[in-house]
Amino acid sequence: MAEFVVSFAVGKIAGQLVEEAGSLSNVRDRVEWIEVELRRMQCFLKDAEAKQDGDQRVKNWVADIRDVAYDIDDVIDTFLCKTAQQRKEGFFRLSGRYAFVLSDPVAHWKISKKINRIMEKIHEITDSRSTYGIENIGRGGGRSFATDRLQEKRRSSSHACEEDVVGPLQDIRTLESWLIHGETRLCILSIVGMAGLGKTTLAKKLYHSNDVKKNFDFCGWVYVSQEYRPKDTLQNLVKRVTGLPRAELEKMDKEDLEEALSKFLEEKKYFIVLDDIWKKEVWDDLKAAFPDRKNGSRIIFTTRFKDVALHADPRSPLHEPCLLSDEDGWELLSRKVCLEWNAKTSLPPWSKELGIQIVKRCGGLPLAIVVMGGLLSRKDATFNEWLKVLQSVHWQLAQDPTQCAEILALSYSDLPYYLKSCFLYFGLFPEDYEISARRLILLWVAEGFVQPRGQEPLEDVAEDYLEELVGRSMIQVATRKSNGRIKTCCVHDLLHELSVSKGKEDQFLDIIHGEFTVSSLTRVRRLAIHLGVPPTTKNTSKVRSLLCFDICEPSFQELRKFKLLRILDLEGVYISRLHSSIGNLIHLRYLGLRGTWLKKLPPSIQFLLNLQTLDLRSTLLNPIPIVIWKMQKLRHLYFNELEEMAVNPPTDASLANLQTLHGICINQTSYVENGLSKLTNLRELGLHGDLLLHEEAIGKWIFSSERLECLKLHTRDVMGDFAKNAIPKLNFSSHPHLIKLHLKGFMAKLFDAEYFPQNLTELSLKGSFLMEDPMVKLEMLQSLRVLKLKHSAYLGKEMICSCGGFPQLHFLKLSFLNTVERWRIEDGAMGRLRQLEIIECKRLKIVPRGLQPVTTIHKLKLGYMPREFEMKVQERQGENWYKIEHVLPI
Repeated sequence: MAEFVVSFAVGKIAGQLVEEAGSLSNVRDRVEWIEVELRRMQCFLKDAEAKQDGDQRVKNWVADIRDVAYDIDDVIDTFLCKTAQQRKEGFFRLSGRYAFVLSDPVAHWKISKKINRIMEKIHEITDSRSTYGIENIGRGGGRSFATDRLQEKRRSSSHACEEDVVGPLQDIRTLESWLIHGETRLCILSIVGMAGLGKTTLAKKLYHSNDVKKNFDFCGWVYVSQEYRPKDTLQNLVKRVTGLPRAELEKMDKEDLEEALSKFLEEKKYFIVLDDIWKKEVWDDLKAAFPDRKNGSRIIFTTRFKDVALHADPRSPLHEPCLLSDEDGWELLSRKVCLEWNAKTSLPPWSKELGIQIVKRCGGLPLAIVVMGGLLSRKDATFNEWLKVLQSVHWQLAQDPTQCAEILALSYSDLPYYLKSCFLYFGLFPEDYEISARRLILLWVAEGFVQPRGQEPLEDVAEDYLEELVGRSMIQVATRKSNGRIKTCCVHDLLHELSVSKGKEDQFLDIIHGEFTVSSLTRVRRLAIHLGVPPTTKNTSKVRSLLCFDICEPSFQELRKFKLLRILDLEGVYISRLHSSIGNLIHLRYLGLRGTWLKKLPPSIQFLLNLQTLDLRSTLLNPIPIVIWKMQKLRHLYFNELEEMAVNPPTDASLANLQTLHGICINQTSYVENGLSKLTNLRELGLHGDLLLHEEAIGKWIFSSERLECLKLHTRDVMGDFAKNAIPKLNFSSHPHLIKLHLKGFMAKLFDAEYFPQNLTELSLKGSFLMEDPMVKLEMLQSLRVLKLKHSAYLGKEMICSCGGFPQLHFLKLSFLNTVERWRIEDGAMGRLRQLEIIECKRLKIVPRGLQPVTTIHKLKLGYMPREFEMKVQERQGENWYKIEHVLPI
């Protein structure tokens, strides 16, 4: 974590303080010296952080560097705060016919004094390496003692057959069948998931299965590990097949070992397990040793990383074990307890109730359940003893570094430094909280976690960060959008506990839950309030982020004490008014007011010149303060779609950085031409209201917004008045970047295919009242992957999907199309359809052969459909082709 803090501080020095320091006499040289020294320290930090868990001296040294980086960050932000305050005061003096003054010798002297103190600290840190005897940092070998013990433990037990596999037996049978009866080519089955999920245990079960083993000429197992060395891995396998002594193997180089192993396996049907793979390079290094004679040979990978699995064999399936249900978890827990007791004692009748609660506290993670089972087996079988264990589950799991906590921590330690801060951020959210991916991404960008990547928008880079955390099995996807992107995410309870403990240790975050100790907030950088009220002491002066959950009517009169705040997220917290002191938070980049039902913004928000995101959804603001349109750094602006907001930007509005604009209500008083139409750098735009009132101006605005990727047009719902409900007639063919289009409103006739964006991948139509079959035109859209026809989008009786139509369609949703009676699907239509949802289409019949022509569907959802339709669907043959789930209307 210190590596990120230092990198962040170096970036700020280079980008801000050196530039501003020109006005400070004798300071610029010292600031540049600090930057150079911090860059030098960066070179050692990665290795030092790897060693700190096993060496308290190194841990203290790393903490000292982190603290000095925090200090320089504080100096920069304080200095910028002072200069901004002077500019603000100068503005008022100018307007009051006084001289414009920006100089403040006292403030400059204080800054200079702080910089001198930081220089002294850096000298002390440099000298301490010699004093503490840690000069060898940076020479490699950064493994902790606990890590070595973990690896030795796994090596020693790699061939022991464990019986701790619980859960669906069908999964094991399916995997056994794949190993035995799959393709003739050499295939790699990857078992992927978070630490402690039972990947290795499942691999052992398959490895020791008699049904599997009898189908292979040779079976081998090798433990790879995080500290992978190609030669060691090959030596272990060659030793097993040749029996050569270690001394002879040491004389052989990597090429000799590869040749020896390949020659042995040449004519054999083999089955090998490569356990605990961390990097894609492992397969690149080893694949030459595994010949493919098209005889059905198999390799199993166990890994925490999806990209490792896909890199080795993208054509073979990934198996991701699930977290255990309460019943399966209890079976594993009780089995472990009885095993340790040698089955001499039966479990008391009350044990299941407490045992299931323990399983819940373990989050269904097999490793944690096994650890708790071993602990319970050493306790007296009394209700009180088990209750004590239940009350301290997370504490117990953290005690033995070779049991659970350290195994999970290995995944954190392996993260690149820019992802560590992103992972720790999850600790600010309450346990079991389902987090909006969009919200999280905008918070990361505002925090400064996201590193620029060429000309790519920071938000896109942050989305890749989130997918990488998912791919590393650190984060779980709660829901995905129809286009496959993450909608919401969450983190396992034990990994959440890890993010909180690591975050507190590094002064990255702290949490208020009821009572809190003021002294603990002295250096904390991020603060989450889960229950209680915001502190109002001077100890909050270094807090950069404040996130509030489950608090009622907080008092923010003391916001000025959070003077360096960058993030203020009050989503879901009821607020009747926002204090004017918010204008003092000149560093604020993210202001989340969604769901606060706030009625008014104070005029002082005009001073929030660094604001990037302003979320006003589910508020009662009306009218919108005109000063919002002066915030030049705004990137994302969300208005309320629940009711009309008077949104009238001035003619000189020029938010050049604005990417997202949602919730704009168009009415008679709206300024589109020479107002909204000047916002042409948008990537996402959402408009609703009487769009026809400004049809020509809206058309020109959209036409000139060449970067537009997502467009949502929703007309006002006026019953029976199609003229006011109508979608403007627009031509989107000149928008190569527009990939997502949502249209809600009357359309006398669907646009011709050539009027749609050429790269359109997602289309949603609602309330269109089309009389002609829309499939005729829509199936010609070559790039369309997601199609939703909802609530009276079509009023005809028949739909036809013809052969070759919808060549790229993956997701199709039909909902509340109550007039449609017949849907004919021809052979070759929707050749790539994976998911189909049909909700509340009461009269629909799929003819003549139902869904049989669409052989790629693997998920089918039906909601409130006639019984005869469901029976028709069930006539399809092949259980693996689809799954039927009855769901409530969406």
